[in-house]
Amino acid sequence: MNNIKEDKIKLKGQEIFAELESSQKSLFSKDWWYGRIMEWSMKNDKFKTQMFRFVDVLPYLNSGSEVARHLKEYFSEGGNELPPVFNMGMGMGSLAPSLMAGAIKKNVTQMAKMFITGETPKDALPKLKQARKNNKCFTIDLLGEATLSEKEAMDYQKRYIQLINDLVTDAQSWPHSSTLDEDENGPIPMVNISVKVTSLYSQIKEEAWEESKTKIKERLRPIFYLAKDRNVFINIDMEQYSHKNLTLEIFKELLVEDDFRSYPHFGIVIQAYLRDSYADLENLIEWGKTRKTHFTVRLVKGAYWDYEVIHANQMNWPIPVYTQKKESDKNYEDCAQLILQNYPILKLAIGSHNVRSIAACLVMAEEYSVPPKAIEVQMLYGMADPIKNSIIKKGYRLREYATVGELIPGMAYLVRRLLENTSNESFLRSKFAEDKDTELLLANPADNLVPSSATFPQNDSLFYNLPLSDFSLEESRQKMKEALIKVKNEFGKTYSVLIDNKTYSSSKLIERFNPNNREELIGKVFAANLEQAELAAQTAKKSYKTWRKVETSKRAALLNTLADNIEKERFYLAALQVYEVGKTWHEADGDVCEAVDFCRYYAQEMLKLDKGQRVGHAKGEVSNYHYVSRGPTLVIAPWNFPLAILTGMVAGALITGNSVIMKPAEQSSITAAQLMRLIQESGFPQDVVSFLPGYGEEVGEYLVNHKDITTIAFTGSKDVGLRIVNKSSSIQTDQLYSKRCIIEMGGKNALLIDSDADLDEAVSGILYSAFGFQGQKCSACSRVVVLDDNYDRFIERFIEAVKSIKIMSSENPQAFLGPVVDAEAFEKINSIIERGKSYARLVYQAEAPKEGFFIGPTVFADVPANSELAQVEIFGPVLSIIKAKDLGEAIEIINNTPYALTGGIYSRSPANIERAKSDIEVGNFYVNRGITGALVDRHPFGGFKMSGLGSKTGGPDYLKQFMDPRVVTENTMRRGFAPEE
Repeated sequence: MNNIKEDKIKLKGQEIFAELESSQKSLFSKDWWYGRIMEWSMKNDKFKTQMFRFVDVLPYLNSGSEVARHLKEYFSEGGNELPPVFNMGMGMGSLAPSLMAGAIKKNVTQMAKMFITGETPKDALPKLKQARKNNKCFTIDLLGEATLSEKEAMDYQKRYIQLINDLVTDAQSWPHSSTLDEDENGPIPMVNISVKVTSLYSQIKEEAWEESKTKIKERLRPIFYLAKDRNVFINIDMEQYSHKNLTLEIFKELLVEDDFRSYPHFGIVIQAYLRDSYADLENLIEWGKTRKTHFTVRLVKGAYWDYEVIHANQMNWPIPVYTQKKESDKNYEDCAQLILQNYPILKLAIGSHNVRSIAACLVMAEEYSVPPKAIEVQMLYGMADPIKNSIIKKGYRLREYATVGELIPGMAYLVRRLLENTSNESFLRSKFAEDKDTELLLANPADNLVPSSATFPQNDSLFYNLPLSDFSLEESRQKMKEALIKVKNEFGKTYSVLIDNKTYSSSKLIERFNPNNREELIGKVFAANLEQAELAAQTAKKSYKTWRKVETSKRAALLNTLADNIEKERFYLAALQVYEVGKTWHEADGDVCEAVDFCRYYAQEMLKLDKGQRVGHAKGEVSNYHYVSRGPTLVIAPWNFPLAILTGMVAGALITGNSVIMKPAEQSSITAAQLMRLIQESGFPQDVVSFLPGYGEEVGEYLVNHKDITTIAFTGSKDVGLRIVNKSSSIQTDQLYSKRCIIEMGGKNALLIDSDADLDEAVSGILYSAFGFQGQKCSACSRVVVLDDNYDRFIERFIEAVKSIKIMSSENPQAFLGPVVDAEAFEKINSIIERGKSYARLVYQAEAPKEGFFIGPTVFADVPANSELAQVEIFGPVLSIIKAKDLGEAIEIINNTPYALTGGIYSRSPANIERAKSDIEVGNFYVNRGITGALVDRHPFGGFKMSGLGSKTGGPDYLKQFMDPRVVTENTMRRGFAPEE
């Protein structure tokens, strides 16, 4: 930027600041209580975190005693540093805690009303009219709960339509303002609405890109038609990055439809904190030139920065946002310049409270001869009034981004506003709370700027999960489609037993049919016989002698090569699971990623374990504690994670120096055959792994009893797991090792819904935990225990969400729920459902397609805690809802099963969360999230009681189970002399 322009920007900024100096300076002057809260929040980060969490839960608390209890739980450690009214609310003053708690709730409610114009459009009218009298126009955003069902989506559409009609009807009597209601071309709409596309469709899936677009456009059209008919401006908001490209495509496709092509009163948001925002603008400009009717871009920094950074970190994806404020500020000015250079195709709405950003935009508008009436400045309702007044005095159109909605769902919006006000890098905080120097606030963000990286710094000593496929990218969707075609073209192949690189057939064939279509044969697999099982055992015994001596570093290198090869074929292997076991795209992709993670994690962990450690500190001797392999290992794998669990058990055995007999589940033997192929291609000795598909009751049982098998790694049902434990305890003639069993079994997993739970989070989390992969996960949620206060409310919202999910072939990217794995599972699940109808209330059962093994999601309520529905692992899309009078009873119900695998709680009570963490008996406990989707290293997985025997997969202790510890002690003293240590 040249010096002349920079001088003009600083001069313009000084002019705005000069107006501020003559007006009320405090950002918090409107409300004493709000001001004190903001001041305490800026002084103490811990108080800020607890305060905003308390504000978030407050509307859900229905009594003074509940408010007082939560106050105490959130702020009891604050002591004298807390605002006096908080201490009184916790019973530290002379007034009754419940009385003061009520006062706090009232104050927070008033604070929310500073940012929310009203619960309904009609409630908002007085504030909107008053704003117009003060030379402020508006755009209205509807607040509400997250859209979890199609009923809620349609309700949102109705609310938008009602909002337009109510405002337009009332606006007919509003006095015309040339400043607010005219641009350089003449009159513009008085009514301006902001629409979030995610509010209009509950089943948005990146995999189902075209279908999601089609449905959202279908919901938007009536709003667009009404807006055009009633002369209303419609602005399409931006939300999380994952929906950004979808939103842009919807906007562009709708606006070139014949009915909307010539209507100029549309706009879209561009978030300048996004690294690809400039490129998005360039694409919008090229598109806009072909449309030939101008539209508006509301340029903002972005409101989801923390979420985007955290989400990218959790997913191990590139960071989509700039990580330095100066970068966002610079990009904001670059984007604004690009918009202004392309006037009149694009018109700029400056969405910012930052005086430097505003001044830069106004100066550039003058430079490119953009009329003042062609631009407007937009700021949030309830914030930065001194800056607004300065802009108004300069004659620019000032539009407030205002909200309408109920207090409870509006709390999320309030919390975002509070965070924005108290952020360390907030311009408003810098100016109004900290009174930073004007020169500093007007500094050019490009000065001394060192660009940041879009990736997280990675350390070779740390393990990183393989990122899931980002199906918002066209490339990922296309690769999956191509892989599905490739797999389908291979249907009908026959796969053989493989021992020491030799293939074997048998008299029995396992035919695997597509669970989506019972008539479609995927392939055939020879079922190994007892002679082949014996050959595999002898091969494992022989190969173990050489494999155990291979250096750990070489074994780790081979395992990492296997990981690389699996990753290279990730879409093919995922597509195979879509057909063989009925996994949806997302579920299949996750399974492949987990397989890769197991290989890399176990390779890394074994290199650590291989170093051994010295034990004891006595002089004159050295004792080294280390691990040695055990011997031939039998791996018996399940079908529900056909690649991940099989790979994990095989990798654990191989990296620790053991030979392996791989016995996959009959239902997923084709996926296992592909793993065997990749093991061979990765360079492992041909005899160290044998592929032995077959029937568990035949070859599986034979090998469990075999004298040369030293270790059995099994994942599957409780009945089979306990039978293996029982049989393996019998010692055979000439058996050298007592068998070690690493047994992972099932669960009867429960989520607890507290009376103050966030139902937006709870409903979505339970929906996926219960019905992801048709409930066919050992970690799946099959029970929900709900406290009485939330019982009916939860059921109402949850059932509407269940009604909205799509049940169809897992090949279809729209599918939320596909088929169960085979006819046996189909019959078993349906029989349990039929019996359940006799003693529990069937709340909902969806219709399901007839051509495959489909069972619609089924929800029972008022389920007796000791019934079959509440005690037996069903392994299907069946959920039992149980009422509890209080937390103690809920925990008792949850613990009253033979299992202890996964569980969790949705709560905003710190005390209740701590009690649940302590008292609920499960191996993996989750707080305020779903209970499935454990990741290697981050969530080592496994349970106790009848859920498992052994340590957790994907954790630091898992590999030790495949080895025996040894201690070697050497006397280092010779003739009374010992070397220095």
